[in-house]
Amino acid sequence: MKITVVLIAYSSPACLDSVRKALNPAEPLLECQLFLHSTYPQIAEACAACAPLPGVFYYPHGSNRGVSRSWNDGILAAQSRQSDVVVVANDDVSFSLDDLKKLAAKSLANPDRYIVSCAGYHLGHRKRVASMGYSFFAINPIAFEKLGAFDENIFPAYCEDQDYAYRAHLAGLSEENCADTELVHAGSHSINADPALHRQNLLTQALNVRYYKRKWGGFAGAEVFRKPFNDPRLDLYIAPPQRQHPYGPSHDRNDRHIVRI
Repeated sequence: MKITVVLIAYSSPACLDSVRKALNPAEPLLECQLFLHSTYPQIAEACAACAPLPGVFYYPHGSNRGVSRSWNDGILAAQSRQSDVVVVANDDVSFSLDDLKKLAAKSLANPDRYIVSCAGYHLGHRKRVASMGYSFFAINPIAFEKLGAFDENIFPAYCEDQDYAYRAHLAGLSEENCADTELVHAGSHSINADPALHRQNLLTQALNVRYYKRKWGGFAGAEVFRKPFNDPRLDLYIAPPQRQHPYGPSHDRNDRHIVRI
């Protein structure tokens, strides 16, 4: 069995440390699609130190290119390498190899579920939570078969998970949960650690919410449309080759320049 972790490194080394500990050349169970999204020296150095390890495929972008974009790239790369299980992880989540194996087993046992979430301790909430949601999840092949890619019009972060979940709901897909993992999640580490990023996020998240409402007729939990932008010509499925411009010039965003850090 081959497990691939898709990891975007921005400001926390927690998940990267977990990946490094789990990598074992004698047991090539794990691979990592690693994307650098920032210029923080300590994170760039940690990624560079991890890059030569067997099973690590490193993309030193050094820019905040968007969660959806790197998730899509990493998932597709993992699929092309015939990974049995693909896990998508936030950089501020710590896990053990045992956690990873439990999640992988649950994923393989439930191929009809589009994602598998897992449990752990949320430091921000100061309690154990049953689901980490899209902070750490396995994405099953049926997700890309039925829904395609994450929407890259949502950037750099926040709302991409709600969009994917709503599309899954409309497609009749459901998720599974792995209840016996022991992850630790800091929660919004990046924007809490950098005042400038926090200020930028106030703008970028507001624009993501505006786009989401335009796309679905309301925000998460209050959506109205069953087709993107209420356009009967459009589908829930985002074809991976068209993922950078999924809906055409009348609907796609052209304000990526607002992301500075």
